[in-house]
Amino acid sequence: MMKLGRRTVLAATPALLAGCTLDTSSYPYPPLRHASVDLGRFMGRWYIIGHIPYFAERNYVGSYAVYTERGAGAIDDQYNAYPKSFDAKLFQFTSIDHVEPGTDNGVWRVTALGGSIGVPYVIMHIEPDYSAFMAGFPNRSLGWIFARGKRMNPAVYRSMLERFYHQGYDARQFRLVAQFPSDIGKPGFEKVT
Repeated sequence: MMKLGRRTVLAATPALLAGCTLDTSSYPYPPLRHASVDLGRFMGRWYIIGHIPYFAERNYVGSYAVYTERGAGAIDDQYNAYPKSFDAKLFQFTSIDHVEPGTDNGVWRVTALGGSIGVPYVIMHIEPDYSAFMAGFPNRSLGWIFARGKRMNPAVYRSMLERFYHQGYDARQFRLVAQFPSDIGKPGFEKVT
């Protein structure tokens, strides 16, 4: 029997939650609207400001992603976070994302386990100055709000939640992710246990 490590489970979790399929025709929702993305401007570090918590990212603080182009529409997607405390050792995991043709670089396929699992990842909106973006899954089970800096203007955050709501999400599910030790335990932030 093959034993799966925590990193493998982390990579596979979005696929498992999304039904391990790229076929979104069975979702009882209209397709998510996606942004047009300039990949050159998009690459680099993005801090996870808010998300819909799920077990693979729960109890992590200081979370961020680093996107690096590999060429031919492939992107290294490195997740970085500290388990429970900013004093903990940084956890890292890299998956490979593939831009779906004909989507203005706004829909990606996130792959794990050597490409045997792939799920859609939709960049739903990006600010014109590439300072923040929001992404989600077609079945509305997961969503993220990212920013280039560790803090986001509260008005921008609220506008992102409003955009999620208008695309069929329950925006009340979102929680802020602690980016500073002083964030832990504050109202609106994900609980760290």
